[in-house]
Amino acid sequence: MTDATTQNGTADNTGKFTGLGAIYARSRPGYPAALLDMLVQRVASRMGEDPAAPGARPVVADIGAGTGKLTAELLRRDWGVTAVEPNDDMRAALTATIGEADGLSVVGAPAESTGLDAGTISLVTVAQAFHWFDVDAFRAECRRILVPGGQVALIWNFRRAEEPSVDAVIEAFRARVGGFTGLTLAEKVTDVELARFYGGSHYERLEYDNDELITWDTFRERHLSLSFAPKEGDPAREPLIEDLQRIFEQYAVDGFYRFPNSTHVLVGDVR
Repeated sequence: MTDATTQNGTADNTGKFTGLGAIYARSRPGYPAALLDMLVQRVASRMGEDPAAPGARPVVADIGAGTGKLTAELLRRDWGVTAVEPNDDMRAALTATIGEADGLSVVGAPAESTGLDAGTISLVTVAQAFHWFDVDAFRAECRRILVPGGQVALIWNFRRAEEPSVDAVIEAFRARVGGFTGLTLAEKVTDVELARFYGGSHYERLEYDNDELITWDTFRERHLSLSFAPKEGDPAREPLIEDLQRIFEQYAVDGFYRFPNSTHVLVGDVR
């Protein structure tokens, strides 16, 4: 079964996340404070703004916002935030979690056609979603909505490579899921695509430790919420759950597993 397409002919992946909003909100990791500190300083330095000055409130577009994991962190920095998310379930989870927060607006639209006013956005953030976008169409949309000097931050949480527990999970998915290529689809994003998006290699790469202690329930839901994980009724689902439980029990201590998480960010202007 192929994905539906949008009016401009790009793949529409929105439906992959229907029914997963509540699970994402419960089980997906957040983002480290150091990342937000960097974004505050980055925007201030590029825009000539003092983040501590009265009335200084850059406007951020959190695109592909999902359930609002990053949106909530941005709001805590006293920024005006527009969360752009096309999936109804994800937007419902976002509003249920964050509510009607001061400075928040929520838009149901795709990344490539947000409907935001031109030249109004100081920072575009994309957490866990860029690999679903049409690179060229999203590039054009960022150039349209950003103010001069505006920045784009592409963010992913990755499991750290060469961790025995991560290798065990990879082998479990490889055994149970046909066509499995990796736990994070973002691993397929190439330097060529990034240079095409940013308009060169001038963007900066940064990495932050973001480990978590999680329970079996969170471990289970986090892996079953992956877009390629077998759904209810799939004969591979229960064997995969058994594999995951075995891995959790092997590596957990006192009922908690240290999730080996690293937050990666690419940040720069789109030239």
